[in-house]
Amino acid sequence: MRNENEFANRMKWLRAGLAGIGTLALAGCAHSDPLVPVAGTATIQGPGQTAAGENAGVRMVAREQTWNGDPPTLSQYVLPIWIQLENHSGKGLWLRYSALWIEGPDGGQVTLSAVPPSKVKGNAVIPVSAVGPEFRPADPWLGSWLEPDFDQYLANAAWKERLPTREMRRLAIREGVVADGRKIAGFVYFEKMKGGSAAVSLRADLVDAKTNQSFGQIEIPLAGVND
Repeated sequence: MRNENEFANRMKWLRAGLAGIGTLALAGCAHSDPLVPVAGTATIQGPGQTAAGENAGVRMVAREQTWNGDPPTLSQYVLPIWIQLENHSGKGLWLRYSALWIEGPDGGQVTLSAVPPSKVKGNAVIPVSAVGPEFRPADPWLGSWLEPDFDQYLANAAWKERLPTREMRRLAIREGVVADGRKIAGFVYFEKMKGGSAAVSLRADLVDAKTNQSFGQIEIPLAGVND
C-alpha cells in the first residue's frame, strides 16, 4: 500500500509538471531582503536570525529567514517573521495585528504593517527547482518514456499558487488575548521592504485586554541587508 501511495503522489506531481510546461511563467531568480539583528541587540540561539526584546513583563522573540512552508517563495511577496510573545505582565495581553509593525529609525519613512493572513492576496510563482527532491519522480523506469530533454524543461518550469495558502493560515500567529503566564507564537506577514538596505525596528504595542489601554512597547532593532 505504501508503494502504491508513493507512486500515486509522484504521478500527480509529474502530471502537474507536464501540464505546466509552456503555459506557466518561467521562474526568475529568487531575491529577498532579509533582516538581521543590529549589533548590541539581545540575540538567542535558534534557527534563522533571532533577536529578543522585553518590556513591562512581556518578552518578544523574533526569528527571520525561518519560513520553509508552502509556498517556498513566500519571502518574495511578504516578509514572514516568526514571533513569540510571552506574557508575565500580571494582566491579559491583547494581541492584534495592528499592534505589530516595522518602523524606520526614529520614526522614519519606512513603515511596514503586519498583514492578516486573509489579506495577503495575489499569486506566488513557484519554480520546480524550489520543490524538495522528496516530491519529485524518482523511479528510474520513468525515464524510459519521458522526453530526453524533460529534465531541462522541468528545471525551467514553474506554476502559480493563490495566496494565502492553507499553510500560511495554519502557521500564522493568532489574534486574541494572551493570559498572564502564557505565551503565543506563529508567523506574522509584514509588507515587503522597498528599496535597498535600511535600519529598522520591529515594534509591538502592549495593550491591556481589560482596559484596552497601552502599557508599554517592545522594540527590536533590525538591519536590512541585501542577499
